[in-house]
Amino acid sequence: MTQPSSARLERSVSTFAAGSSGNPVHGLPGQGKERPPDGAGFQSAAARFLPFRADHLYRMTDRTGIVQHAFYAVPDRKHGYSVDDQARALIACLAQAGCVGQSHAPAAAYTYLSYLHHAMNPDGSFHNFLSFDGRWLDDRGSEDAQGRVLWALGYVVRFGLDDGLIAAAGELFDRALPFTRTLRSLRSWSFALFGLYHRLRVAADGAMLNMVHDLAQCLLMNLEATTTADWPWFEPYLTYCNAKLPAALLLAAELTGEPRYRAAGLESLAWLMTVVFNDQGQLRLVGQDGWYPRGGRKAPFDEQCVDAQGTIEAALLAYRITNEPAWRDRAIAAFAWFTGENVQNVSLIDSGSWGCYDGITATGVNRNMGAESIICYLLSYLGLVGGGLLGLDGRLVSVA
Repeated sequence: MTQPSSARLERSVSTFAAGSSGNPVHGLPGQGKERPPDGAGFQSAAARFLPFRADHLYRMTDRTGIVQHAFYAVPDRKHGYSVDDQARALIACLAQAGCVGQSHAPAAAYTYLSYLHHAMNPDGSFHNFLSFDGRWLDDRGSEDAQGRVLWALGYVVRFGLDDGLIAAAGELFDRALPFTRTLRSLRSWSFALFGLYHRLRVAADGAMLNMVHDLAQCLLMNLEATTTADWPWFEPYLTYCNAKLPAALLLAAELTGEPRYRAAGLESLAWLMTVVFNDQGQLRLVGQDGWYPRGGRKAPFDEQCVDAQGTIEAALLAYRITNEPAWRDRAIAAFAWFTGENVQNVSLIDSGSWGCYDGITATGVNRNMGAESIICYLLSYLGLVGGGLLGLDGRLVSVA
C-alpha cells in the first residue's frame, strides 16, 4: 500500500526516522465531533452472548505455534505459521489468563513467544512466514508484522504473569525497537504505539516517550494532509484495521497528556463509526474487495473479523477515556456482529468447534476458521470482559 504523495507526508516519515518530535500540528478541519451518533446498538444487542470458550485457539496451536489457516475447523498445515498470528495469540492467551484470575502464564504463551524469539533477525526485524517443515519463507516480514510483534511484546511486559516470560519479552522489545524507526506505514506506527503504551505503563522511559510523540506526530501530519470537510481521515481510502489509527492516537494522548492527540483520535474515530455502522446501528465493515476510496463506492464484501475487533477495541478505549455511553453502545453492537447482528444475519461462531468463521461474504460466511478470526473474536470478547461490560458466561453487565 502506498502513502498519499505529499511533501508533508514525506517530512512526517523523515521526522520519525530522525527521532525528533517535529513541529506542532494545528487544528484539523471538520466539525469537532468527539462522539459517535447515538444508535440502538446497546439496546438491540442480545441480552446474552455465547459463553467464553477458547477451544479452537488451542486446537489450532501445536508445539511450533498457532497454524495460520484452517480447512473448515481443521488446522491446515499446508500454509504453516505467521508471526502476526503468534503475536496476537500471545495477547489473547494472556488476556484470558488475566480475566480468569490465573497466577501463571498459560503454556501456550511460551510457545507463541518462542516463535517470536526464533523469528527475530539480528537487526531487530522479524521473519513472518514459517512452513510446517520449519523453513522461513521470507527474509523479513511486513511492516505490519513488525508493529504487531512490538504490540505483543509490550503487552507481555505488562501482563506476562511469569518473571521469565516478562524478562524475555522485555529484551526482545528493546532489541526490536531501533528497527521500528525505519517503519513507513501508518498501521505499523499504530501497532508500535500499542506496544509502547503497554511498555510505558510498567516503567517510565524518556526515549520511548519521545518515540510515542514522534509516532503520534506522524499520524497527525498524515491526518492533516488528507482531511477534507467530508473525509476527516488519515488516508484518501479506508482499507483494513482502520480503527487502529485513531485508537493509537488515543493511547498516545493518555501517555503524554497532549490534547491534540485526544481530539484528533476521537473526531476521526467518530467519523469512522458513521461509515461502518448503518442507520439501524448494525456494523457494516469496509469490504476487502475494493475497499473504500474517497469519492468512490464502499465495497460491501468480504467483511473481516480483524476489522470488527479493531472497531470494538477502539470504541472501548474511547468509552474508557470519555465515559460517553454512545461509545459503549457501539462496542457492544460491533461485538454482536460476530453472533448474527450482521448483513447476513448469521453467527460467525460455530458452537460445535467454538471456532470463528473467516468473515462475511456476499453469499454467507467463509466456513474456514483460521487463526486470525478466532484470535480476533477472543480479543473482542476479552476486551468487553476487561472493560466490565460482559461476563465470561456471555451475560451483559448492567451499567448505570
